[in-house]
Amino acid sequence: MQVLDFGLGLFLMDLLLFNILHKYGAISPLVDWCALFIAEYLPYILALAAIIVIFRSKNWRFKMWTLLVLVFSLLLSYGFLNIIIHYAYGRPRPFTVLGFTPPFSETSSSFPSSHATFFFTIAYVMFLIRRKTGYWFLALAILNGFARVFVGVHWPFDIVGGALIALIGFFITLRIFPKNDFVESLSETQ
Repeated sequence: MQVLDFGLGLFLMDLLLFNILHKYGAISPLVDWCALFIAEYLPYILALAAIIVIFRSKNWRFKMWTLLVLVFSLLLSYGFLNIIIHYAYGRPRPFTVLGFTPPFSETSSSFPSSHATFFFTIAYVMFLIRRKTGYWFLALAILNGFARVFVGVHWPFDIVGGALIALIGFFITLRIFPKNDFVESLSETQ
């Protein structure tokens, strides 16, 4: 019975947080447009910016290692963990549960957020390049998560779940490919 109470408590907290963020929709066309842009189009800008940041690195060994960490972290968190949980859990999206039409439609399960998993993974990898860059990417990933809740395609805990899965995938990847071992092995091949 306690598990049921805990699950109900989480759902009610998720619903409360969702209502706090989503209730400001349709107040202003400008606010709605900004939220839609951040939720739907900012991700493309973030992905392109991450590639540019990685390739601007002057040290090619570090660049290769960072790219390896990014790709493997994305494969592990977004391409493996996220998909398994997505299909095993099958949580309905807020607009389905609450009966409204969002500005754009998503058809897959809500938990965990694939967008959050993808962009938090990128943000964590950006911390390897430069802390300030990592904070910018992290802030934009959080903003994207808020916007996706605001427009009604995710619950708040979907975003938190995606961020945690990204963190798990990132840390596992760093254990598999430690920086010093990888960069040293590259220099030995010359």
